[in-house]
Amino acid sequence: MKLCSILDRYILSELILPFVFGVVAFAGIFVAADLVYLARVAVSVGASFFTAIDLALMKFPQMLVYALPMATLMGVLLALGKMSQNSEFIAIQACGQGFWRTIRPVIIFGFIITLLGIFVNDVLAPAAIVRYERLFYEMVNKKSMPRITRNVLLEDYEGGKIKSIIYAAEFNPDTNDFTNVSYFSFADGKPSSTTQAKQMIWSDEAWYLIEGRTTYYNELSTTEMTFQRSIQPVPIQYKPKDVSLQQKKPEQMGIRELKERIDLLQGEGEKITKLLIEYYQKISVPFASLIFALLGAALAVSSPRSGSARGFGLSIAIVFLYYILLTLATVLGEGGHIPPFLAAWFQNIIVGIWGVRLAYKRGR
Repeated sequence: MKLCSILDRYILSELILPFVFGVVAFAGIFVAADLVYLARVAVSVGASFFTAIDLALMKFPQMLVYALPMATLMGVLLALGKMSQNSEFIAIQACGQGFWRTIRPVIIFGFIITLLGIFVNDVLAPAAIVRYERLFYEMVNKKSMPRITRNVLLEDYEGGKIKSIIYAAEFNPDTNDFTNVSYFSFADGKPSSTTQAKQMIWSDEAWYLIEGRTTYYNELSTTEMTFQRSIQPVPIQYKPKDVSLQQKKPEQMGIRELKERIDLLQGEGEKITKLLIEYYQKISVPFASLIFALLGAALAVSSPRSGSARGFGLSIAIVFLYYILLTLATVLGEGGHIPPFLAAWFQNIIVGIWGVRLAYKRGR
């Protein structure tokens, strides 16, 4: 038991340094590229260079999501490649430790990094992106970003058919009200009524239209009615928090928020397909750390004379292949050629099968 504990600690100690180097290298490259662009914008608007640095750092969590799997693969290939080159695996096997027992700490490490990546992608990255956009707006416009949202469009579907559309010139999240509202309702996909109102407010857990007129349509004629306040609540599923959620971009939302957004848009076709792919990728991209840990261990142990240069080059090539597959699958998924879940996990399945087969051969 003591030998196993020493073995685990030794492999992990060899792995940590190249992993940290990979995180700094990959994330640093992405952040540095953004910093060049942000510095130019800062200079053009007369802002401080430190503001550009702050903005670049706000992009770091988003870049970290992609850097963690890359760094895991590089760390495993460099660390285990060095051990393999020094014939340390032969010595470990001579002590009675098989392949699967030897790479156990690597797999555990990959799992921990996967959990870290999910946390970053779910919590840190969305919050950082929201703050980035606010700081960027303030840097360019020299004023605080307004909380009032303009040109709001809300669509409600039922049974795959449009049920209602609401357009408002403005939405104030502080008071939960819309101004200059156009409300269109449909029956069997055909317009049934149109309402123009000065305001729509949230009261008693429902939306109410104030000061406007409604035109009802039928096959023979139209009927118009004016009102100070609608007698019945506006029958839409959105609540104030849902309206704010609708204005967020997918990268600004965590996993739970994105799922709520998808539930609101059930039946909306192409738009929901893209959101589903984003939702599944919130998990699939960080999960690549575990897959890369297994693949990297199998490759390193299978090549007893591999060195650091080979490990570095191999990690770059595999990462390049992985993100080509990711891009291809995303495009196919958004085009409706493959299901959203497969579009998000396709690259993990391909690289995972490769890693499992290679590890199985090495472990026999």
